[in-house]
Amino acid sequence: MSQKKQFSVKFKMFQHDEVIIFASTMAQSRFFLTSFLLLLSGWLAIGLGFNDSASNWIHHFCNLNTDKFFIHFSWFAEWPLIVLAILIGFYFNAKHGLIYGIGLGIQSVFVALIKNWFNAPRPIEAKLFTIRHIENLKLHHWQSFPSGHTAVAFFCMGLIAISVKNLQKSMTWGITCAIIAAGIGYSRIYLGQHLLVDVCTGGTIAVLFLQLSYQISKKLGYDV
Repeated sequence: MSQKKQFSVKFKMFQHDEVIIFASTMAQSRFFLTSFLLLLSGWLAIGLGFNDSASNWIHHFCNLNTDKFFIHFSWFAEWPLIVLAILIGFYFNAKHGLIYGIGLGIQSVFVALIKNWFNAPRPIEAKLFTIRHIENLKLHHWQSFPSGHTAVAFFCMGLIAISVKNLQKSMTWGITCAIIAAGIGYSRIYLGQHLLVDVCTGGTIAVLFLQLSYQISKKLGYDV
């Protein structure tokens, strides 16, 4: 192969790598920025004394179709989303996926410890507002703080936002992932399982653990 052709191939490879690096950086930065703004909005509402009233409004802003949708949407933040995120992480970079998998595991233990420590009452026990009956939904009574589903949602959607490279042409990928995570948090309030403060705390914990996992992976050279 001539020097000119070699240069051309190397230049194209360089361009491709640069696009991937740019896409990965934009995806994670957009995810973190959007998550920060969404969570900040929630914390501002809590700080202004709207924790109970906002939770009450979300819970009662409903109809039968959204009831069914949010039951399934909330369930997605259990094992389906965890398995999907870890598989995506491992698919694109096994070492990268391992770091995030460990981070998610430590986060889950941390959230469980806080839940057990506070053993805070769920909305149905706190009796801050009337909890409506939703068909085919089992309400939990304790360990409300923080929201484990929301923590899983923000961490896993962040992992997906950072990992997926073949959607680099989409400028809204990181934003979309953050909105989906926030939507799962919204579903937990909608279903009467959590208050706004539980959801914001779960999301904040997840963003912190995700950022820590990202920095460790980057320092070890596993992230582009």
